[in-house]
Amino acid sequence: MITLSIILTVVIVASFFIIRNLILRNERLEDFITKQSEAIEACDKRLKQIDDKGIFYADDQIGFFFKEVQKIQEALNEFTLK
Repeated sequence: MITLSIILTVVIVASFFIIRNLILRNERLEDFITKQSEAIEACDKRLKQIDDKGIFYADDQIGFFFKEVQKIQEALNEFTLK
């Protein structure tokens, strides 16, 4: 009976430290994802601010590049937190 109590105590203590470690890692990843989401939203806002009059979009040479940048930004927008 005593050995069973010791084994259970060791398992519970080990589980506590494992769960605590996983929670800390999860919190760090949540912070990372939040920062990435904020950076993507800032890029989207800046891209819209740069071409608020549609000058880049309408230009033939720069317009192609700008359209491609907008496609990339749209793809990144899917990864933002909503």
